[in-house]
This record gives sequence, C-alpha cells and structure tokens, in this order.
Amino acid sequence: MQRMGLQMTKTGFSFRGPDEGVHALKSWITPEEDIFLVTHMGFVEVDSEHWYLDIDGLVGNPMRLRLTDLQAMPQREYMSFHECAGSPLAPTVAKRRIGNVVWKGVPLSIILERAKIGSDASYIWTSGLEWGEYAGVEETYQKDLPIEKALAEEVLLALEINGRPLSPERGGPVRLVVPGWYGTNSVKWVGSITAANRRASGAYTTRFYNDATPSGVKPVWSVAPESVIVSPSPDDPLSADMPTKIWGWAWGDHQISSVEVSLDGGNSWQNAILEPREDRSWQRFELPWIPTSGTHLLLCRCVDDLGQGQPRSNARNAMHSVRIQIGDGAPLASQSAR
Repeated sequence: MQRMGLQMTKTGFSFRGPDEGVHALKSWITPEEDIFLVTHMGFVEVDSEHWYLDIDGLVGNPMRLRLTDLQAMPQREYMSFHECAGSPLAPTVAKRRIGNVVWKGVPLSIILERAKIGSDASYIWTSGLEWGEYAGVEETYQKDLPIEKALAEEVLLALEINGRPLSPERGGPVRLVVPGWYGTNSVKWVGSITAANRRASGAYTTRFYNDATPSGVKPVWSVAPESVIVSPSPDDPLSADMPTKIWGWAWGDHQISSVEVSLDGGNSWQNAILEPREDRSWQRFELPWIPTSGTHLLLCRCVDDLGQGQPRSNARNAMHSVRIQIGDGAPLASQSAR
C-alpha cells in the first residue's frame, strides 16, 4: 500500500554526472552539482510532514519515528567519499562515479540501541520508498548490512549533505549512508529498518550486486582501492618542457598507503606524494612532471593498508588512464580519457 505524501517524479533508470567526468572533480569537497545521481527505478518525492520510519523485526522496542524525532536526536558529521558501484549488469566495467562529501545525521547505532535490538539479530535490512521495474524485476529497493557494520559509528541516517538538507533527488528527507561501502548500500528515501537473523532475500541482495570470486559469491559492500587522475585532462593546455604536475584522488574503505603514476602506459612507475585522509575522505596525490613533446599515456594505481591494489582492467576499480598529446609549441588536441 502506497504511503500518503509520496509520489514518483521520474520513473525508470536514471544517471546524471558532470560532462568532464573525473576531470571535473577539482574540489576537496565535491559541490552538489558535480555529485553523480543514479536511480534504478526513478525519483521519489516525499512530503516531510508525512514521512516516517518503522523499526521492527528482532527488536524489543519496535518504533515509528517521524522527521522531528530524528531532528531532536544527537547528530554527527562525517566526511566520506561516495562512489557508485557501477551497473550490476556489467560489474567489471569501471564507471568512476565518485565524489567527496560531508554527511550529517543520526548514527544508526543510536536508533538500534533505542529499539533494543535482539542478540539474535545478525543483519539489518533497510528498505527504500521507491517502486518500479529494473532489469525485469519489479519490487521495492531493499539492502542489508551485517550487524557489525550497522553499529559502526560512521553509519548514519543522514539529513544533510554538505551543510544543506537532503533534496528529494538525493534521497531526502532521510537516507541511509554507509561510508566506506559502495553507494548501492546507502538506501535513499528510507522507510523501514528491520533487524533479522539472515540476509534479505530481495533481488538487490541476491540477483544484483554480488561478485563471483574463486571462493564463492561476495556481496558488493566494501569499496576496493581506487584512484583517478584529475589533472591533466586531454584538453589541458600543456607545453613541452614546461613544469606541471599530475594530480588526482585515491580512496577506499581502508586507507590508501601509496599511489604510483606511470608516464609511459604502465612500463615504469613513480611514487606520488600522498596526503592523509579525514574520516573516510578521498586522498590527494600528485607527481611533478616536465612533459616532452609527443603522446603520453598516464596511468595511476594505489595500494591500501591491507596491501590490496588495483587491477589493470576488467574490474570496477580498474586503473584509470589519460592520453595526453603535446606538440613542440602549442598543445595539440587529443583523445578523451578512458
């Protein structure tokens, strides 16, 4: 049964992002107009006066919370990269939909504690309020979190992004935010939270967003280490023998410990200067460069604190490359980055 004060404003799959791709991401905090927007079934607009959140399942104190209830609870801010996992129909294709934002909201752990979550609960199911069809499946959007992640201090029921209330397009008035994990887990337009002793059985946890590995199927949860070159872009006005720098962002669920840059398509690598992260923000890296005339294929790769790195290709976190062509005088037009 559809709730009061709820309507779909656009149906079907939708994507929006900056025309320049990662080369637009020049700010430490990504402006909202440069943050990607992806929906599976469409956009929902929720009347804040009618919004509510049900907490049920394996809890001793089932609750229904209104927006004013959340606004009255303790809030916290948390900076984190926010990345789309890419299409679940093409999981090995790198999409590089990424931004770095500051969320503000109520820690999910506070809600679960007040609901008196049972000791037999091992997963938290979160359901959105959107409905419709995606890839031949018609059902509501539901995801799950292991209880350990759900209780982590960084997981929020977010009310704000970058100091502003969440817009309907961003999942407002309230969305789940799971820093360090791919955006598919950060359910927009959240309407219910259920404590359970098993994984959710819907398509978005069983059919979609699972990766095949040698040891079996693995949920698309923790973000693998990844890096991108923001500058130079193929259209930057570079000249031969003029000092410049190659710089970009690196990120992952675990802190990035090193970044390397290749100037020759991966034949040799140089260590870049890497800055620390805040909360789960992305990390800036840079490498001084004096380009020579000709064509240069720049690549970057990173390694996290666990020793995990980036594959060259065929993965959502595959290495990023930028092809730069430089003449003896004025810069020449070149191919787009891939």
